[in-house]
Amino acid sequence: MIAESVALDLARRFAASPSDEAALATFRAEHPGLRFLACSEDDIPARLSPWLTAEGVELYLMDATEHCVRLSRDPENACGLVFARLVEAD
Repeated sequence: MIAESVALDLARRFAASPSDEAALATFRAEHPGLRFLACSEDDIPARLSPWLTAEGVELYLMDATEHCVRLSRDPENACGLVFARLVEAD
């Protein structure tokens, strides 16, 4: 299970980090049982809604309870987080 307060804290830290990979490496060290990925909001299908949104980042949950990993909105079955940076409109 991933607590909303933990996820929002990680999202704020991710948004403030100058490097996605550095942030993810830190999160993996702090939370060894969870998976973390980063992408752009453009990489997520438009039909999917984020679990949470914070400071320019949409958060999606990863669920690996079935054969393949999928995006979910169920924190009870979540095994990780996907941080999708919002793209600024031109």
